[in-house]
Amino acid sequence: MCGQTVHLGGNINGSLCYLFNKAIKFVGDDSIYVLSTGYGAGVSGAFYFDYGGYYYRKIYGIKAEVNTSRHTQTYKVFTGPGAVNPNRYYKYKTRLSFIDIPLMFNFCPTHHQGFTVECGPQISFLTNADVKPMQSPVIPTSYPVLTKGDFRQTTFSAVLGAGLFYSFTERFALVGTFRVGYTFTDLTRRQEGISPYNPTTRFYGGAFIQAVYKINKYASSKNRGYKYYMKRIHNK
Repeated sequence: MCGQTVHLGGNINGSLCYLFNKAIKFVGDDSIYVLSTGYGAGVSGAFYFDYGGYYYRKIYGIKAEVNTSRHTQTYKVFTGPGAVNPNRYYKYKTRLSFIDIPLMFNFCPTHHQGFTVECGPQISFLTNADVKPMQSPVIPTSYPVLTKGDFRQTTFSAVLGAGLFYSFTERFALVGTFRVGYTFTDLTRRQEGISPYNPTTRFYGGAFIQAVYKINKYASSKNRGYKYYMKRIHNK
């Protein structure tokens, strides 16, 4: 017997993120990365199926999400000639806003009551971009001015996650995963006359928390509830 169930959910997330570029270093250069964070929220819909009946041990699913996300990157720029002076610098933050639409393939070996893994492709649509100067020991004479037009409007990524799925009842559950994403396409538009040109890629990793409402579609007339089936699984 094959069973199916549909899940609807809402999520929030927080992450550490970077905009990688060969011209920027982590240490020992005129311009370095500063630890940066991002955040987001969204909604999802998932379809799960198995081949062992209601609350069988292994379950597979396909989940589509629509998430809004803010990706930031702070840079520290050291000023003055000669060797880097760690006390003379200014900082600015690049802020990018996206609509992220991942299509995730999920696997739960203990049928939504324990470990879960997910992976899939993601398409992202840029909705806004700007640069914000930050409080610094040195007041810069200028800093980069970036707008939405300096970036590609559509980019593609790969997403991977792992975590826990916990069912409170037959209808409600909470999912907590650690998710990482990496963009394979260049975020920036190449400007004529700029040489050498270094592409920029997006990377992030963080916590993804989702509340789920389960719409069960099992046809089994012998459904005795998730506690009965989970007890059978643990007793095997």
